[in-house]
Amino acid sequence: PSPSPQRSPMAATPAYAPMPMPAAPAPAPQVISVVRTERDTRISTQLTEEVAALRGMLEGQMAQLAWSDTQRSKPLRAQFTRDLLASGYSIALAREITARLPDDFTPAQALTWIAGVISKNLRCVEGQDDLVARGGVFALVGPTGVGKTTTVAKLAARCAVRFGASSLALLTTDGYRVGAHDQLRIYAKILGVAVHTVSSSDDLVQALDSLRNKHLVLIDTVGMGQRDTRVPEQTALLSHPRVRRVLVLNATAQAETLEEVVEAYGDAAEDRARTPGAAIVTKLDETARPGQVLDAVIRNRLVLQYVANGQRVPEDLHTANAGYLVHRSLRTAPTTASSSPFALRLDEFGMLMGAVAGAAHA
Repeated sequence: PSPSPQRSPMAATPAYAPMPMPAAPAPAPQVISVVRTERDTRISTQLTEEVAALRGMLEGQMAQLAWSDTQRSKPLRAQFTRDLLASGYSIALAREITARLPDDFTPAQALTWIAGVISKNLRCVEGQDDLVARGGVFALVGPTGVGKTTTVAKLAARCAVRFGASSLALLTTDGYRVGAHDQLRIYAKILGVAVHTVSSSDDLVQALDSLRNKHLVLIDTVGMGQRDTRVPEQTALLSHPRVRRVLVLNATAQAETLEEVVEAYGDAAEDRARTPGAAIVTKLDETARPGQVLDAVIRNRLVLQYVANGQRVPEDLHTANAGYLVHRSLRTAPTTASSSPFALRLDEFGMLMGAVAGAAHA
């Protein structure tokens, strides 16, 4: 047999050899650390939110159980808690008041006791100590539409009747609204008083220096929403030591809105602890639940100077009377038998209390 042909070494080698794929570079340690940190943070945040939601759910259920127990064991306390909430008072204030309600009272005694407690905490000035009688420099502040200019006119008319027009001066910082000056000047012309316009702190200082002999100086300010970024600028303009700010509150505003207004326009809490801020409530005749504005006055330690219940100048301005205001707020509450769409049924108060407790930790 013929010998098999020997293969050449070159014949066993392919025409080209495939290039090896380069290995992927290992991720840098710091990159791995960042990825793990972001993942751990995301998981931790998710767990925290789930635990908070679970806690809110449990506390809401516990609040409903507690409310059901209160209805069974202390029905009088539960009844007046419902009445206070329906009157517009906050849950915090209603809870604090009814927690001290004696258990052996009749409903009539309980109503008298609760009205007395609220009246005692609603601080109103005495007639001889209101701002017109005392005199000084007062700037009426508050959001647009609360009736500051009309209230200034009412106060000015009171002062002119009691002390004469020569004892009164009117200032305005309102250079934004069209016709704002005209409205105030019409009132001033009727009273025979001049209106001075101030647009800066220097203008205010000069005006007050020239009006030192006046018994009462009233400042009508620009109306701005409580969330307006210019509110601090106006506060700085009125920072003169002689100027006392008076917060004008709209009785028809929502409770949450009133709280924002007090926070934005009111004096700081530490200042109110030393010298409580003054307030005037307007549009009392238009509100269905005056308890909301009274609650804001009580909880924020404001001293109520006047209440306004109409547009007539100067008739529709009255010295605040705590007993009357509280009585009116309690008798306007919609009952559970009311046809009002805002009246809560008995079984719905438990859900309300549970929702409030759950929202506190949501």
